[in-house]
Amino acid sequence: MSATGSAPAKRPPRAEVRERLIEAASRLFARHGVHATTLDDVAGAAGFSKGAVYSNFDSKADLVVTLLRRETDGALRALHEMRVPGTDLPDLPAAIRTAFAPYGPGTADDFSLMSELRSQALADPLVMEVFVEQRRAVLDTLRGLVDQVFQGRTPDATGLSSDQLARLLITISVGSAFDAPATGDVAPGELMGDVVAALLRPAAGDSPAA
Repeated sequence: MSATGSAPAKRPPRAEVRERLIEAASRLFARHGVHATTLDDVAGAAGFSKGAVYSNFDSKADLVVTLLRRETDGALRALHEMRVPGTDLPDLPAAIRTAFAPYGPGTADDFSLMSELRSQALADPLVMEVFVEQRRAVLDTLRGLVDQVFQGRTPDATGLSSDQLARLLITISVGSAFDAPATGDVAPGELMGDVVAALLRPAAGDSPAA
């Protein structure tokens, strides 16, 4: 190399390469769909060659599974950050709103990506297996937190079992995210907190307005 020649560009760390590929796939899958997006497209959008994709992922399905896991990791992280042991019942709605504040209300791209990932789960048994595993992890974690907060007295406090309340909160979270493009930017955490507050009101001795 000549004295005036430039040194070859330094390759980013593997973790950075992987994250850039995931971010690129997330954008492209949301905007163009999983089927219409090639791994060449993902590599190009991330600024790498196709070889970088195969150095980090076995296939497009592996990339889809990675995005599914990342989506679930966000929900699990929010649940763990609630630190509900010791939380007084009147403070629970606020704890829910605070924990989920960073994850809502989401964008049109978020909605599109969620739709694409779920469509892939329906089309690919291997992706469906991971989808079921991840969603059950969220349900189990939320059910456990509900049991901790209500100390086994969830039906007395809310009129619902711990399992029913956990499923209701998940339905609210997912449903509000899917409906956001049509119904407006409503944060799932806000709705979840509102529902828990409404369920707790009779237990707190509040009576409905006349």
